[in-house]
Amino acid sequence: SRDERRCNAGSSHGRRPRRGLRGRRRYPGRVTMLPQLQTTVVAAQGFQARPTMTAAVMAIDGKSLFTCHQCGVLLKFKTSPPTIQERIDQLRAAEFQEIATAPATTPSNTQSEASESAEANTETKKDGPQPASIAELVWEYQAQVAVAEASDGHDGAAWSVDNLAFAFESCNRSARGFMIDDVLPPRLVNKPQVWTSEWEVDKAVRGCDEEGWIYVSAVDAGDHSVKKRAESHCSSETSAPGSTSPVAVREVGSSPLPALAVRRRRLIRRRQIDGSDLSWFQELLDCSSYRLQKTTPSCHDCELDIVRSLEQSFANLKSEKDQYEAFANEFEALAREQGIDPVIGDIGDHSVVDDDDEKELKELEEEERKLMQQLEALEQDAAQLAQARREVWATGKDLEQLIHGTFAEGAFLQHLLGISRDERQSVGIFSVHASDMLRRLLRYNVCNDVFHIWHDREFGTINGLRLGRLPSKPVEWVEINAALGQAVLLLATIAERAGLEFTRNKLIPRGSFSRVVNMYGKEYSLFSDGGMFRRRGFNQAMILFLECVDDAGRRAMKEEPSLKFPYKIQRGKIGDLPISLGNDEQWTKALKFMLTHLKWLLAWVAKRYQ
Repeated sequence: SRDERRCNAGSSHGRRPRRGLRGRRRYPGRVTMLPQLQTTVVAAQGFQARPTMTAAVMAIDGKSLFTCHQCGVLLKFKTSPPTIQERIDQLRAAEFQEIATAPATTPSNTQSEASESAEANTETKKDGPQPASIAELVWEYQAQVAVAEASDGHDGAAWSVDNLAFAFESCNRSARGFMIDDVLPPRLVNKPQVWTSEWEVDKAVRGCDEEGWIYVSAVDAGDHSVKKRAESHCSSETSAPGSTSPVAVREVGSSPLPALAVRRRRLIRRRQIDGSDLSWFQELLDCSSYRLQKTTPSCHDCELDIVRSLEQSFANLKSEKDQYEAFANEFEALAREQGIDPVIGDIGDHSVVDDDDEKELKELEEEERKLMQQLEALEQDAAQLAQARREVWATGKDLEQLIHGTFAEGAFLQHLLGISRDERQSVGIFSVHASDMLRRLLRYNVCNDVFHIWHDREFGTINGLRLGRLPSKPVEWVEINAALGQAVLLLATIAERAGLEFTRNKLIPRGSFSRVVNMYGKEYSLFSDGGMFRRRGFNQAMILFLECVDDAGRRAMKEEPSLKFPYKIQRGKIGDLPISLGNDEQWTKALKFMLTHLKWLLAWVAKRYQ
């Protein structure tokens, strides 16, 4: 099409990327390959694991795939490589199903065969993509690690991959590794559905035994193949069975195994692709992955520099050769003038021996021997000094480590000392705070908080409960009973704290249902519901409770004469007001005086009995 011709014309100048498969852009870096790739994937008998590739074989559209290994500049070639579509058509035209019997192709007829296959594939492509079966070929290597003679007189050998540089090598893409999955593309490792068979031994290789092994001696393979773990021997081993190779392949049963040997066999496994352009393009990328690792060529300027340096080296060598030849000619002419044969070095009939020279030679040899002895002695002394120096250095390092360890331990101890000092200061501060709290607690009176006595206008209160009753403010009897219970409990606590025993009465604190027992054992209820039937017992209980308050007051004034209560208690009255229920105003005021008397008793107990 017109757009495609325009892209092909602009690709050589690097103006814009060309469109490839299905109109997608192909940027520099996508690999396109010539039909020689067909020989890499298809050939079996004449298979070359790593065919020789030139700089013109691989390129990308618009720019070269290679860079100069001298200056790093991108290389451009004058060749116009085929498009990806053409190479896919050439690769699709190959007979992948006949891999084991495919004839070897030569570079001369590869282009023509690929072109014919491409034309044939162009005709059949109209029917749609055709699935193809591709064979994965892998060489497996093993090295002989020991040889022993068995009891029956035959040779025994143990084979391993420990001394090899790799154990598997792919023929399709020349990848290497110690596991068979290492030589396969990552996209095929975890996809068992693409494989149509398992790994099998290819016994069609010429010169193999019943198990498919081909044996190569260590001498023929090169000592570096086993001991130095190099890869050069494998590159020569992977050549075709019919090709000439520096590695000698021993026929089975021709001779016993050598002391060290290498053997290999070829494994084959088939997989299927859907035949789409994307699949064939992926095959092109997989097969070209090895070639991307090849050393890149040089650019024109670097090649000129290399040629100049080589010419200069050649001129220097030629000049040295001419100088050596002139010196040899001069030496021969001088020898002929003195009658000496320049080749043999004797005089006359070649039987004269220079005794002086021989004596001088012996003296020089003796001197050399003495000097060698002195040199050996000096070398021994130097070795001893070096050993002593190493020991001194080792001792110095140990001492340095010990010093560092000592300083580290000292720093840690200093840190612990600081922590202990801080803890001691913290304990001292806490001790001062605890002492202050103790002094405050010693002066603290718990009863003042437990029994809080105060007033609410005309009413006296204990813990917020009003004690009394007025016509204008009729307090509920439930609250009055609760307040009387708190008063009984306070007086009982004062008596217990001071060790006081009342003379004639006894208190029974029961909350809102407290009672008072007289000297005859009769109980009186110190609570009321306001009814007329229980008022007499309630009044008697109030009088008995006031007597208990008077007993406690007398005990306090006896122990502390300076203590004077503000209100006088006498015959059921306090401050000349009766404690019995009658007139609400007088009764409320008398109860307020009684609470004041209890507060004075509470202060006396707190001060006297801490």
